[in-house]
Amino acid sequence: MPQPTWTEITRQATTCLNQGRAGLSDARDWLASDWHPAHGPTDHDQRHEAARLISQAKALLDQAKNALEASRQ
Repeated sequence: MPQPTWTEITRQATTCLNQGRAGLSDARDWLASDWHPAHGPTDHDQRHEAARLISQAKALLDQAKNALEASRQ
């Protein structure tokens, strides 16, 4: 089997980054869900912090995708 080209490598890596970003979006959606009052967190600051970190992670994934795209040009 021949080795992949740089374009193939970056396309596959970008696909994985997109999957990671989608997973982060799903996690953020779950954190934004309503829950039964007796079974949810009492510390909303922790939920807000998790959402903030997810947002940062998504931004870093976008930066990685942009770097890969730039490397193909």
